[in-house]
Amino acid sequence: MPRRHGNEPVVRAAIVGAGRMGRWHARAVEASGGMVVAVVDPDVERARALVDGVVAVPSLGELGEDAGLDVVHVCTPVAGHAAVVHTAVAAGVHAIVEKPLAEDAGATRELLEQTHAAGRMVVPVHQFLFQRGVQRILGRLDELGPLVRCAFVAASAGTESTGIDADALVSEILPHPLSLFARLTPSDVGELDWHVARPAAGELRALAIAGTTSLEIVLSAHGRPTSTTLEVMGSAGTANADLFHGFATVDRGRVGRATKLTGPFTRSTRTLAGAGANLAARTIAWEPAYPGLRELVRRTYAAIANGDEPPISAAETVAVAVARDRILAA
Repeated sequence: MPRRHGNEPVVRAAIVGAGRMGRWHARAVEASGGMVVAVVDPDVERARALVDGVVAVPSLGELGEDAGLDVVHVCTPVAGHAAVVHTAVAAGVHAIVEKPLAEDAGATRELLEQTHAAGRMVVPVHQFLFQRGVQRILGRLDELGPLVRCAFVAASAGTESTGIDADALVSEILPHPLSLFARLTPSDVGELDWHVARPAAGELRALAIAGTTSLEIVLSAHGRPTSTTLEVMGSAGTANADLFHGFATVDRGRVGRATKLTGPFTRSTRTLAGAGANLAARTIAWEPAYPGLRELVRRTYAAIANGDEPPISAAETVAVAVARDRILAA
């Protein structure tokens, strides 16, 4: 169980991987009321530089039991995720893991079964689910009416900033739309038939039909400007989320001549107001990047402290992994 500071439990965390994502996870730990007590990276000097005054070691296995960890944040390349989680769970520690959780659905199931048997949780970083804008959409789905279309579009410059292969970048982004669709539709995304096109390296298009709703994915390593958006269209209205910034707008489905004339101005006003309020909230909270990550970490920490279910279920995690495999294999 987490240690206590006064009357409040304090989750003790280790960051595994001292790169860019490790830095953002360290910030999320602090913002969520946790405490980074160790950083793990083969480059020990880089580990020491990530968080001042904490233990820095080249491998998780070198942390002794006296580290008193509650959770590890796995921010390494996906090929190393399984080994780190196995080590963590064997030591009785929970894990928050950058997406994708594992290299394929089989490895994902194995990790989840191991953690369940050990009474621990492993949570993938599907942070878009926990953005204020997406939470707003999920809370207002009834107002949109039966859904007819959900479309996720991402144009990423990840190949330029990290040097990652373009197709590998697309495969690492893919869990994001699938995790969103898993919440937006009652269908199991892993059981859907996905129609896939790969027009060029770093380009992926995928389409599935869930009941009467089309689920559409457009991922591009070359499209500019960079952006990530979600459109949720229903018979009574449409919601649009700017996932890069973390806010959303909702347009009611009113029909009429005046609505058609004023629509562009009304939507622009809503977007401007939403963007301004979102910028103010993120500035106050000092959340300049990866909106939703802190809320995911906060909810996971609360589940650890209270013995509750994780914020993303094992069934949902597996469904996303299965759908990812099917799309990449198409």
